[in-house]
Amino acid sequence: MVTGLRAVGLATALVVGGAAFLGAGPGQAAAAGGAITFDAPNAPTAGTVRLTGTVGLAPGEVDSVMYVFDATNSTASPAGSDCSGNGTVGSEDDFNADGSVGDVLDCEIAGVVALNHSVATTSGLQAGVVAFANRAVAADLDPVGSATFLPPGYTGGDARPRVETVARSVTQGRIGLYDEAPLGGSGAGTAFNNAIRVALSALASAPPGPKQIMFLSDGQSPIDDDVLAQLTASGVELRSFGVGAGASCATFGSLYKMASATGEACTVSPTPASLVAGLTGSDPDAILGVTVSIRGVAVAADLNAFGGWTASFDLGAGTYTATATATLASGASPAVRRTFVVAAASDSPDPGTVRPSQGGLNATVVKVDPPAPTRSVLPKRVTGVAGVPRPKLTTTRKLSGAHVLLQARAALGDPWTTVAHDRVNRAGGFALTWHPKLSLRYLRVTLLPHGKYASSAAAVPSPEVSACRVKKHGAGWSVTCLTTVRSGSTASLLADGRVVDRARVHDGGFRLHGHGSVSGHAIALTAGGRHLRLDL
Repeated sequence: MVTGLRAVGLATALVVGGAAFLGAGPGQAAAAGGAITFDAPNAPTAGTVRLTGTVGLAPGEVDSVMYVFDATNSTASPAGSDCSGNGTVGSEDDFNADGSVGDVLDCEIAGVVALNHSVATTSGLQAGVVAFANRAVAADLDPVGSATFLPPGYTGGDARPRVETVARSVTQGRIGLYDEAPLGGSGAGTAFNNAIRVALSALASAPPGPKQIMFLSDGQSPIDDDVLAQLTASGVELRSFGVGAGASCATFGSLYKMASATGEACTVSPTPASLVAGLTGSDPDAILGVTVSIRGVAVAADLNAFGGWTASFDLGAGTYTATATATLASGASPAVRRTFVVAAASDSPDPGTVRPSQGGLNATVVKVDPPAPTRSVLPKRVTGVAGVPRPKLTTTRKLSGAHVLLQARAALGDPWTTVAHDRVNRAGGFALTWHPKLSLRYLRVTLLPHGKYASSAAAVPSPEVSACRVKKHGAGWSVTCLTTVRSGSTASLLADGRVVDRARVHDGGFRLHGHGSVSGHAIALTAGGRHLRLDL
């Protein structure tokens, strides 16, 4: 379960004595590019112990998500889909009890119900519902008071979570239950605009913290530029899901534009019944993974759609300190520790036992070497090491032969494309070579699952010199490059070993001027006592 971007640098949060630095409390750590929390285990007893937490929440923040889905007339067909996923079509597929079994709207509701169930125990999360056609309505989730958001698992004493109950009340053109509000009909031309405005208005009143929209539709409604600009400026992340054969994530379409504007992904489910898997399997784009370790045993945590993580161990009675470490696409690795006591129980592991629970996979780590300076935006050759965290990366021959992929994409939220592959050698190393394309701007390395070892990924760091462009100027020329070397450093242009021009690094770049043929020249910089050279 891996996602991510090209990294620029690496930061790690240090945790001492069960509490992180930067003023965070027990079970919370903050670092550049993200944060991780660790929930207090609830009186665990020896046996299988489930540990949980979240990634992306700073201390005191709340993650607010709005499920936004299409109730226009077009969602009445086609009908007859197995929305429940039980292998047959029956009354259980009529999720809103409107008499139409297994139509697109039923499958949208099934997707919302499944996604909400998958995050029901995630701490620090609240959810709301917006249904739309010509008109969009943010549902009231409280039959007595007024609540736009509630924890996803909150039932209020009912048989089902309130979010699920309200989602099931939506029919074509109407949201029922506590609102009983008409939504109109086809929604042509205005549906997406109204849905985004209402969702953003509701999220604006939410407490501080990450804000997200899960947007489901079978349609091709336009999105106005001013609404798209409002979405972009809001800081809200939107993941879009096209439902049915007519849906599209083409770059000119509204579903793609909305997701791309927030750095997230657009996903098509060609059959309504496939939507559930797409929603529950949707990963946060900024999180590559979470590893939880106890006494040298590291487990790859399961990650849900909103950054909640879960890891299970078989533990005997005793006192344990567990460390949870997130790997973020930004290159940051926030970590947090929590100490807890496991009480004795009959027919349980021996005291002090620590092992992954049945079905759990051992965690893996990918370390990518800093790429050499290059004229391209991305490096042509990527090398590194794969291993396990103990607590530092340690190679193991049990990963020998595991598949390693080099993956690239053009923009945040776009799907990853594999551009090269290799296998881990006996020493844990790998080497990946490809031909960079101007349209691709982000790189990551992905280690695929291998035996009892989980997948993991790492962003490829920016080369210390890259993206060099040569421009003619009369009889001379200039070369402009990007660099990660600190501002104020000196870049030199060499010809036959002679310095012909110098420039200071400023705002991550520099420009040098030369004459004659570009070939035969080289760029030289000094970074942290190391001498960098790029032949032009």
